[in-house]
Amino acid sequence: MIRLVLLDRVARALESQLARSAPNEEGAFCVLREGRGERGTRLIVPAVLATPPDAWEAQGPDTLRPSARWVSEAVSRAVTAKAGLLFVHSHPNALHPPGLSPVDEVAFAALGRTVSPIIDGPFAVAVVHPSGWSAAVWTAGGYRHVDRVQSIGRTLRFLSPLPQVTDSPLDARQRDALGVVHDRLRHLHVAVVGSGGLGSTNAEQVQRMGVAGNKLVDPDVLDTPSNARRVFGSTARHLEVSPAPRKVDVVADHLDQMELGPRIERVAADVRCEAVARKLLDADVVLNGTDTHGSRASLNDLMSAYFLPVVDAGVRAGSRAGNLLNGLVTEVRVLTPTTPCFWCRGVVNSDVIRDENLPAAEFERRRREGYTVDGVREPAPSAIALTVLGSGMTTCALLTLLAEDGEDAPSGYWFDGFFGDAAETKPTEPKETCRCRQVLGLGDTAALCFL
Repeated sequence: MIRLVLLDRVARALESQLARSAPNEEGAFCVLREGRGERGTRLIVPAVLATPPDAWEAQGPDTLRPSARWVSEAVSRAVTAKAGLLFVHSHPNALHPPGLSPVDEVAFAALGRTVSPIIDGPFAVAVVHPSGWSAAVWTAGGYRHVDRVQSIGRTLRFLSPLPQVTDSPLDARQRDALGVVHDRLRHLHVAVVGSGGLGSTNAEQVQRMGVAGNKLVDPDVLDTPSNARRVFGSTARHLEVSPAPRKVDVVADHLDQMELGPRIERVAADVRCEAVARKLLDADVVLNGTDTHGSRASLNDLMSAYFLPVVDAGVRAGSRAGNLLNGLVTEVRVLTPTTPCFWCRGVVNSDVIRDENLPAAEFERRRREGYTVDGVREPAPSAIALTVLGSGMTTCALLTLLAEDGEDAPSGYWFDGFFGDAAETKPTEPKETCRCRQVLGLGDTAALCFL
């Protein structure tokens, strides 16, 4: 699948600019970068180039032709930015084609043959029509249709029309509850990172809700008895298997047997590896159920560089003197290019990441010498009631990400299932000095770290 993903403020600025010129056609050039997935491509639009007054050689209700000077200037700016170019133009008349017209196709092909050899990235064109967006990208063999156009801000907007979802009795009550979010959910490709207490529950929920694709990522095996209490799909019999089964297989076998959605794609590998990251780029959104700082840092980079939204949750059981339970806290964080990242929030720590990555013998030596961070590589206390609470809040945050009114929802908050308290977490805006701002929208040109 080829996705065109715009920063939402860029998409809205373009929509406003194009609407002001109606009934005449209008257009703009944008910076365009690329992210290669395992099977598909993410085309990333972080910025729009200001349109000069003399941009158009011809402009009217049925015509839009950029001047040679404007094309040259846009190409020059793309070369300077080491990026590609996206040309966006409007078809304001609802009777006009919702995609490229025959005239557009000829002009796009001519422009593609001229521009592509010069710029350091892809060349694509998008049409904004009253019925929605459509796009195509130029390749050596001609242009290819873009399957999905999206924008990402606090919410994930589907700008291109979604195919009609076939009604099913399975969906009746969910459709009644979720409305248009149900339709978006049915077209969503989700990657679930982690298949423990949180991740397995996340995977089962989105599978039952009928997502279009469900990818499960976890390198670990079901090798401790306590897993059987928390991991959905696991049983006591799995503990008797030798060698220990992979967690992704235990959970995926269980979900596939339900026959309520697509077959689970199993990725028994570390999310910090580039090959796994490429698989994640083929998803629309990531649900994170791991608690290691290194895996969160890797997902953070994918969110920033590739505009891949991440919904994350952490859980913590609290106790007071005498080992008396007094807290069941879940914290949810929605990471998008416009919300604070893990580094902004202080959720990840470079010293912890260093300790997580040390070879076992060296880590043990440093631990004995007192040079490691307390708690690293130790299993966190957990109970299924708490992980199910965290997972439910994660999937509710996913639904919010797909809803129009999600624009007004906080991107970080906690809830205590013990006392019923809740609050928004700080900060509420990204820190401009944070690493996430430095790699924002750079795609494959970003210098990211992998194992």
